[in-house]
Amino acid sequence: MKASFSLVALTAAVLSLGCASKPPEPVDPVVVRPLDRLAGTEIVVFPVQYLSWTDSLGWQAQIPNRAEFLATLDDQIQAALTARGLGQTWTFGREIGRASKINSMNMRDAYHLSAEWLRARVIDETVRDPLASQVRGLVGLKGQRYAILPVELRLENRAGMGVATLRVVMIDSRMALIKWRGEVSSDPMKTVSPALTQSLATHFADLVVAP
Repeated sequence: MKASFSLVALTAAVLSLGCASKPPEPVDPVVVRPLDRLAGTEIVVFPVQYLSWTDSLGWQAQIPNRAEFLATLDDQIQAALTARGLGQTWTFGREIGRASKINSMNMRDAYHLSAEWLRARVIDETVRDPLASQVRGLVGLKGQRYAILPVELRLENRAGMGVATLRVVMIDSRMALIKWRGEVSSDPMKTVSPALTQSLATHFADLVVAP
């Protein structure tokens, strides 16, 4: 009986050792898309508002026209989201910009919203006036409720490479509340080029819908 018990114990130990040494099964990474619930909703995507003057890379000397640089990013964001099926239901920077100019007697220019306070690291969830009224009026032109506001683009030095980082908030215009806020970054690049902002636009689209 004793020998039999020892054999059982030895077998159990060997099996246990085998299980312990077996490598874990690979787990697919979880892809977080914080704005995926918006994919089926009509949304206004405002133009990017600010380009930060903080520039440890010395790249801004290569950007003679800041407005044109940001407008290119607006177009790239539109193209990236349109390619993923949102072109028919979402309203993008140039279109809402044109609408604001047509209605300039009553509406704020969509390229110059009162969003300076959103550049701070810590912000309230409540959207204050005059920005609340500006967003509500412009979003209402299309009979919509929610807006994505790209607040500020920063050019940052990361281990000798340049990265473009965009601060973004999602606003419920009727409730005047920020429903989400976050940042999205480009792939590291060595120079300023259309590829830099194209990479950022692609990752922006990743927040909402898969490629």
